[in-house]
Amino acid sequence: MSRTRKLLATLATVGTLGSLAAYAAFSAFSSSTTNPGNNVSTGTVVLSDNDAGAALYNLTNQAPNNVVQRCIKVSYTGSLDADVKLYLPGGSVGSLGPYVNLTVEKGTQASPSFPSCSGFTPQSTVYNGTLQNFAASYSGWSNGLAVFPGSQTKWNPGDELVFRFTVSVQDDNNAQGLTTGSHAFTWEARNQ
Repeated sequence: MSRTRKLLATLATVGTLGSLAAYAAFSAFSSSTTNPGNNVSTGTVVLSDNDAGAALYNLTNQAPNNVVQRCIKVSYTGSLDADVKLYLPGGSVGSLGPYVNLTVEKGTQASPSFPSCSGFTPQSTVYNGTLQNFAASYSGWSNGLAVFPGSQTKWNPGDELVFRFTVSVQDDNNAQGLTTGSHAFTWEARNQ
């Protein structure tokens, strides 16, 4: 037998064996299962207030011990539970800050109408001191004043809380002619 014929016979034999092996491999038993419809969505953290962009207080020409009260409603409409902290970013409340008494209470109000406190029912006092001390103690999220409705430890969807701010200037001659400058109280919600 010539070399060419031997080579062709060998190739034919290898090809036949390969075809049989492929047939056996594709003829094996098999099974599969599917888990359809997988999806991921996120919840929300949404906090708002009823001030319509107006200042809680803008007091000019104040005399010592003239007590002013203002209320603001904070509402939580997120879908996840959240921690809420109150703080005064920036830390500066001007030269009058040490002479301004500030009390912050949390509570409820039947018909909140910013900035009126008519019908406010306090739950507890969350801060009582000077404006300067508040700014120094609660300047951001990391050291913010944690506030929750009632005795809860989280805000839940639909929760709301009214805060009453009581502000007065101390009877101290050093407070004359001073100002706090503009400052912004901030409530921040985070799902932790």
